[in-house]
Amino acid sequence: MKKKILTAAIAVMLTTALVACGNKDTSELKYLKDFKAEKYVDPGDYKNVEVELALPEVTDEYLDQYIEYILMNSPVSTPVTDRPAQLGDVANIDYEGKLNGVAFEGGTAQGSNLSLGSGQFIEGFEDGVVGMEIGETKDLELTFPDPYDNNPDLAGKAVIFTVTLNSLSKQETPELTDEYVASLGLEECKTVEEFRNYMYEGLLEQETAQFEQEKVNAAISKLEEGVKIKAVPEGMVTRMSDTLIANISSYAQVYGMEIGDYVATVYGGTAEEYEATLREQARLMAQRYIMLAVIAEKEGLAVTDEELNEQLALEAESYGYSTEEYTEGMDKEAYREYLLVEKVMEYLGENVTVNSEAVQ
Repeated sequence: MKKKILTAAIAVMLTTALVACGNKDTSELKYLKDFKAEKYVDPGDYKNVEVELALPEVTDEYLDQYIEYILMNSPVSTPVTDRPAQLGDVANIDYEGKLNGVAFEGGTAQGSNLSLGSGQFIEGFEDGVVGMEIGETKDLELTFPDPYDNNPDLAGKAVIFTVTLNSLSKQETPELTDEYVASLGLEECKTVEEFRNYMYEGLLEQETAQFEQEKVNAAISKLEEGVKIKAVPEGMVTRMSDTLIANISSYAQVYGMEIGDYVATVYGGTAEEYEATLREQARLMAQRYIMLAVIAEKEGLAVTDEELNEQLALEAESYGYSTEEYTEGMDKEAYREYLLVEKVMEYLGENVTVNSEAVQ
């Protein structure tokens, strides 16, 4: 009997010890500097990651469409002198609006450009200008809509606008010619051919930048597919969760929403459980940071105090602040982690293998 009791006691002690070991308190491990990342995550074979992506390319069709878009959004103004006003014209007008014979506030202007058909003025105004001859003056008997939020005092009121048509012009898409290119004042190009090459280089630069970002994202996703998560320090999850809640509270206020509703819209879940939703997002973020930190440890990547301070000084200067003003209240260690992640992502982008044939 004593032997059985002793055996049972030892079993209980071992079980308790194992449970305690498996549930080690990690609430104080808030930053990557507080622990060895490789104890928590095994990123797998990060040196031989292969992703499937199309190489950056700018086709003639894409270039033509982009140039057409640029031209359509850079219309030139052509004077119209030989006909009355039509929809689509830009009418330069003087006008005075009167209610019961008295000019009302905001109803008078000189030399105002109005695109006929834009719906910029109250119903009937632009239709009344259509058909007018240059130099003609005309009274437009109109009624303000009800309600009329811009000026509730005018809602539903009958008024008279006296309008004079000063001039007409028409916005037209320019033709791509050497003369047009020269008029743009670009030092890099004076001819159509030079302009097309200029646009091509710009588009290729954009496509290449997007490709580089997609390459890094694909590499990280591929790593995460095979990553082995041993554990995630709860302190780090809590820190990142608190940061998420604070940041998203600000975003929600900008959109005039309750934080729970905003989180449910962006991340899913219910408004009532937004804290749990954001904590799960924080856990995923922490996992990624730790995975990348393991690679940093293995490759000798780090962010020194000098690098950290130099980057903070550059950012402060770009915003017009002193470093002290810019960093007041800032979590510098969290920012150091961000810079470290950027370094590892750059490393992955330089070393990942791209299989472009698989997507052709």
